[in-house]
Amino acid sequence: MRLIIKMNWYVLYVFSNKTNKILSNLNQRKELTAFIPRTEVFHRQAKKKTTKDMFDNYIFVKSDLKQNDFNDLLLSMKDKNDGLIKQLENAEVSALREKEIEFFNNVLDKDNVARVSVGYQEDGKTIITEGPLLHYQDHIVRVMKHHCTAQLDLPFFDRKIILGVELISKN
Repeated sequence: MRLIIKMNWYVLYVFSNKTNKILSNLNQRKELTAFIPRTEVFHRQAKKKTTKDMFDNYIFVKSDLKQNDFNDLLLSMKDKNDGLIKQLENAEVSALREKEIEFFNNVLDKDNVARVSVGYQEDGKTIITEGPLLHYQDHIVRVMKHHCTAQLDLPFFDRKIILGVELISKN
Protein backbone atom coordinates (compact mmCIF):
# COMPACT_ATOMS: atom_id res chain seq x y z
CA MET A 1 0.00 0.00 0.00
CA ARG A 2 1.41 3.35 -1.06
CA LEU A 3 1.32 6.31 1.30
CA ILE A 4 -0.01 9.43 -0.40
CA ILE A 5 1.44 12.64 0.96
CA LYS A 6 -0.79 15.66 0.51
CA MET A 7 1.18 18.50 -1.00
CA ASN A 8 0.51 22.05 0.10
CA TRP A 9 0.53 24.74 -2.55
CA TYR A 10 1.73 28.24 -1.69
CA VAL A 11 1.60 31.39 -3.79
CA LEU A 12 4.24 34.11 -3.68
CA TYR A 13 3.99 37.59 -5.15
CA VAL A 14 7.35 38.88 -6.40
CA PHE A 15 8.91 41.82 -8.22
CA SER A 16 8.86 41.05 -11.94
CA ASN A 17 12.60 41.63 -12.37
CA LYS A 18 13.36 39.11 -9.58
CA THR A 19 10.99 36.31 -10.63
CA ASN A 20 13.57 34.03 -12.30
CA LYS A 21 16.12 34.52 -9.51
CA ILE A 22 13.61 33.63 -6.79
CA LEU A 23 12.28 30.70 -8.82
CA SER A 24 15.81 29.33 -9.17
CA ASN A 25 16.58 29.82 -5.45
CA LEU A 26 13.39 28.05 -4.40
CA ASN A 27 14.01 25.11 -6.74
CA GLN A 28 17.45 24.56 -5.19
CA ARG A 29 15.63 23.32 -2.08
CA LYS A 30 14.76 19.63 -2.36
CA GLU A 31 11.58 20.05 -0.30
CA LEU A 32 10.14 22.63 -2.73
CA THR A 33 8.89 22.58 -6.31
CA ALA A 34 8.45 26.14 -7.54
CA PHE A 35 6.92 27.06 -10.88
CA ILE A 36 5.03 29.72 -12.78
CA PRO A 37 1.70 28.51 -14.16
CA ARG A 38 1.38 29.40 -17.82
CA THR A 39 -1.51 29.45 -20.24
CA GLU A 40 -1.42 28.61 -23.92
CA VAL A 41 -3.19 31.06 -26.22
CA PHE A 42 -4.26 30.52 -29.83
CA HIS A 43 -3.69 33.44 -32.23
CA ARG A 44 -6.32 33.36 -34.98
CA GLN A 45 -4.52 35.64 -37.45
CA ALA A 46 -1.18 33.84 -37.24
CA LYS A 47 -2.82 30.45 -36.64
CA LYS A 48 -0.27 29.59 -33.97
CA LYS A 49 -0.12 29.03 -30.23
CA THR A 50 2.06 30.79 -27.68
CA THR A 51 2.29 30.63 -23.89
CA LYS A 52 2.24 33.40 -21.32
CA ASP A 53 2.21 33.61 -17.54
CA MET A 54 -1.24 32.92 -16.16
CA PHE A 55 -0.70 35.48 -13.38
CA ASP A 56 2.02 38.14 -13.70
CA ASN A 57 4.60 38.16 -10.89
CA TYR A 58 3.31 35.04 -9.12
CA ILE A 59 5.31 31.96 -8.20
CA PHE A 60 3.52 28.80 -7.08
CA VAL A 61 5.31 26.47 -4.68
CA LYS A 62 4.40 22.84 -3.96
CA SER A 63 5.72 21.34 -0.74
CA ASP A 64 4.81 18.87 1.96
CA LEU A 65 5.94 21.51 4.48
CA LYS A 66 3.25 22.83 6.80
CA GLN A 67 2.51 26.56 6.86
CA ASN A 68 4.80 27.42 9.80
CA ASP A 69 7.70 25.38 8.42
CA PHE A 70 7.27 26.99 5.01
CA ASN A 71 7.24 30.45 6.63
CA ASP A 72 10.45 29.60 8.53
CA LEU A 73 12.10 28.37 5.33
CA LEU A 74 11.16 31.57 3.47
CA LEU A 75 12.51 33.62 6.37
CA SER A 76 15.81 31.70 6.29
CA MET A 77 16.07 32.44 2.55
CA LYS A 78 15.20 36.12 2.98
CA ASP A 79 18.58 37.42 1.78
CA LYS A 80 18.51 35.28 -1.37
CA ASN A 81 14.91 36.21 -2.14
CA ASP A 82 15.09 39.99 -1.88
CA GLY A 83 12.42 40.44 -4.57
CA LEU A 84 9.73 38.58 -2.64
CA ILE A 85 6.91 40.98 -1.84
CA LYS A 86 4.45 38.74 0.03
CA GLN A 87 2.70 35.41 0.33
CA LEU A 88 -0.89 35.40 -0.82
CA GLU A 89 -3.17 34.21 1.94
CA ASN A 90 -6.58 32.64 2.42
CA ALA A 91 -7.75 33.50 5.94
CA GLU A 92 -4.21 33.85 7.29
CA VAL A 93 -2.98 30.72 5.48
CA SER A 94 -1.03 31.00 2.24
CA ALA A 95 -1.65 27.41 1.21
CA LEU A 96 -4.21 27.08 -1.56
CA ARG A 97 -7.56 25.53 -0.72
CA GLU A 98 -8.36 21.97 -1.86
CA LYS A 99 -10.70 23.21 -4.62
CA GLU A 100 -8.01 25.56 -5.97
CA ILE A 101 -5.40 22.79 -5.95
CA GLU A 102 -7.86 20.47 -7.71
CA PHE A 103 -8.51 23.11 -10.38
CA PHE A 104 -4.81 23.68 -11.10
CA ASN A 105 -4.11 19.93 -11.07
CA ASN A 106 -6.88 19.52 -13.66
CA VAL A 107 -5.95 22.35 -16.03
CA LEU A 108 -2.13 22.33 -15.86
CA ASP A 109 -0.13 19.69 -17.72
CA LYS A 110 3.20 18.23 -16.59
CA ASP A 111 4.94 21.40 -17.81
CA ASN A 112 2.57 23.58 -15.71
CA VAL A 113 0.84 24.92 -18.83
CA ALA A 114 -2.94 25.15 -19.31
CA ARG A 115 -3.26 24.12 -22.95
CA VAL A 116 -5.80 25.65 -25.35
CA SER A 117 -9.24 24.06 -25.18
CA VAL A 118 -11.33 23.55 -28.31
CA GLY A 119 -15.05 24.12 -28.58
CA TYR A 120 -17.90 25.84 -30.36
CA GLN A 121 -20.74 28.18 -29.49
CA GLU A 122 -24.39 27.20 -29.64
CA ASP A 123 -27.33 29.33 -28.51
CA GLY A 124 -24.98 31.73 -26.74
CA LYS A 125 -23.30 28.95 -24.72
CA THR A 126 -19.74 27.74 -25.16
CA ILE A 127 -19.48 23.96 -25.53
CA ILE A 128 -15.96 22.59 -24.92
CA THR A 129 -15.12 19.42 -26.85
CA GLU A 130 -11.53 18.91 -25.70
CA GLY A 131 -8.90 20.41 -23.43
CA PRO A 132 -8.61 21.49 -19.81
CA LEU A 133 -11.84 23.52 -19.86
CA LEU A 134 -13.88 20.39 -20.60
CA HIS A 135 -14.93 20.02 -16.95
CA TYR A 136 -15.20 23.77 -16.37
CA GLN A 137 -17.39 24.89 -19.30
CA ASP A 138 -20.20 25.79 -16.88
CA HIS A 139 -17.82 28.28 -15.25
CA ILE A 140 -17.15 30.20 -18.47
CA VAL A 141 -18.71 33.64 -18.05
CA ARG A 142 -17.21 35.37 -21.05
CA VAL A 143 -15.46 34.39 -24.27
CA MET A 144 -13.25 36.96 -25.96
CA LYS A 145 -13.36 35.62 -29.53
CA HIS A 146 -10.74 38.01 -30.90
CA HIS A 147 -8.28 36.98 -28.18
CA CYS A 148 -9.32 33.30 -28.26
CA THR A 149 -9.69 33.27 -24.48
CA ALA A 150 -12.36 32.39 -21.93
CA GLN A 151 -12.86 34.02 -18.54
CA LEU A 152 -13.98 31.77 -15.68
CA ASP A 153 -16.07 32.68 -12.65
CA LEU A 154 -13.82 30.73 -10.29
CA PRO A 155 -12.39 32.96 -7.54
CA PHE A 156 -8.64 32.98 -7.15
CA PHE A 157 -7.35 35.71 -4.81
CA ASP A 158 -9.67 38.23 -6.52
CA ARG A 159 -7.98 37.67 -9.87
CA LYS A 160 -9.63 36.63 -13.11
CA ILE A 161 -8.75 33.23 -14.47
CA ILE A 162 -8.45 33.47 -18.25
CA LEU A 163 -7.58 30.42 -20.35
CA GLY A 164 -7.14 29.85 -24.06
CA VAL A 165 -10.00 28.53 -26.17
CA GLU A 166 -10.15 27.93 -29.92
CA LEU A 167 -13.69 28.19 -31.25
CA ILE A 168 -14.48 26.15 -34.33
CA SER A 169 -17.68 25.69 -36.30
CA LYS A 170 -19.93 22.95 -34.95
CA ASN A 171 -19.80 20.84 -38.13
